[in-house]
Amino acid sequence: MSHRRRVVTGAAAAAALMAAGCGADATPEAGTQTQGPAKTQTAPAPAPASTTPKPAAAGPVLKPPLAFSVRRRAQLRTSPNGRVVATIKTKTEFKSPTILAVAGRKPGWVLVRTEVEKHHVGWLPLSAGHLFSEPRTIVIDLSARKLSVFHRGRLTDTYKVAIGTDATPTPRGRFAVTDRLTTGDANGDYGCCILALTAHQPKIAQGWGGGDRVAIHATPHTWTLGKQVSHGCVRATNKALRQLMRHARLGMPVTIHA
Repeated sequence: MSHRRRVVTGAAAAAALMAAGCGADATPEAGTQTQGPAKTQTAPAPAPASTTPKPAAAGPVLKPPLAFSVRRRAQLRTSPNGRVVATIKTKTEFKSPTILAVAGRKPGWVLVRTEVEKHHVGWLPLSAGHLFSEPRTIVIDLSARKLSVFHRGRLTDTYKVAIGTDATPTPRGRFAVTDRLTTGDANGDYGCCILALTAHQPKIAQGWGGGDRVAIHATPHTWTLGKQVSHGCVRATNKALRQLMRHARLGMPVTIHA
């Protein structure tokens, strides 16, 4: 099965992000202007070369963190051979290959991080897929409003970000990237690019009907950076998201802390 990136057009990606529980920007500061409605592009932006991991050759020990590529539909369980709580398919809801961050291992089983509500971690049989090594991780510091990228434990990049409001805070915890999407409209509310996460927003704003999935996405409204303005998503510049898109793999671990 190919593990190439999934690229969608502007309208589809914007709809996906609204389903991810992210709202448009709040009122800008004096002297700034908001962007007009996003225009749907008929052709997607060119996708860079794939950075999705390939299976390691048999023999070498994989270095953590690890990801698990689901090659056949499998039942997610509360423990090895335990109660079934969900079915994990080979494609995500946004049609990307299903590659999940690994939280633990037992003989014949892997503990994975998923977007399944109330079961953000669960066990899958090792026979349902393949393990990979994930060289990079993302850490988001909510207090500092900063997103950091690490390669094998070494800091490589930092970006200033906007986060959720006090009423709709960005959730804390350990998550992972599930989908990599381009919008085709860098001037729209969601900027050029989206990294959908396994995270859910537990505090939905009154009247919000867009779902509860959380993402890291771009924004052309740079006045929002460093502030608490979103419905829970994390925002950075278009430049930052383009750089992240070049390095982020499906299943990439994401830690969000205060």
